[in-house]
Amino acid sequence: MTALNIHALISHRFRGFSEFENTLEGLRAALDFGVQNLEFDVRVAKCGTLMIYHDEHALDGSGQSRKLCEHKASEYADIGEAFARMPTFDALLEIVKAHKNTTARLLIDIKDYGFEGEIHALVMMHRLAGRAVYVSWLPDVLYRLHAMAPDIPLCLSHWCMPANADIKASHHVHVSKDGHITRGTQDYIIGERSGWAVLKPLAGDMLAILRASGGGVCVPQNMITRDLSAYYHTHKMFVTTFSYTDWDAINAHKNRFNIDLYFIDNKQVFDDLA
Repeated sequence: MTALNIHALISHRFRGFSEFENTLEGLRAALDFGVQNLEFDVRVAKCGTLMIYHDEHALDGSGQSRKLCEHKASEYADIGEAFARMPTFDALLEIVKAHKNTTARLLIDIKDYGFEGEIHALVMMHRLAGRAVYVSWLPDVLYRLHAMAPDIPLCLSHWCMPANADIKASHHVHVSKDGHITRGTQDYIIGERSGWAVLKPLAGDMLAILRASGGGVCVPQNMITRDLSAYYHTHKMFVTTFSYTDWDAINAHKNRFNIDLYFIDNKQVFDDLA
């Protein structure tokens, strides 16, 4: 079937390991299975509590959409529906720390900017720094974290082709210049979707911190090229792409692009390894 093993697969939000993504039930099931790369998303509630959820908004018990950052974490249970099952970052790390699967890496995808100190403090408190990879679509998150923890691998998620109309409709899209990403001036970015289109290979400060950290890049699978993958490998960086649901696509991209890590949205991919 494939020469790849479970170490090349990333459970994307624990999809398929429970009914809903980014839940503690899915986390436990993925850890029990022996998954070695666990990706999940961190956002911030109004009170500053770090929560595990991907989108900036979610449905409440009446089916209305609400922003996570407009409500305190203590209100989430009463709001209901998706809010009621959102775990805190602290609760997730506590489960990881206590679980018998002691080798799984945590790809911590940080969606809001300005809370890097709190995120890193919890990782350190739970003694999980050696298993952490900090991931973000927000370059300033990575710049700040590298200053705090230069030995923790960093991963920049980005588009490597121009953003299409659908992406622009739901994201604040920034465009790099000749692969360079400048540092921003904002103190906080909360409750939105932002990202960068990097139309030439990364260069300058961002490339330097990713390489120095032992990190890499995360890009859509339909945007990766052989030359781009080779460029980052030349810089001793890993390349990961999202998202996959079957082995045919994974093997095709391994052979064509030499991808290092694959975001997986279908538990059957993991089951096929058994």
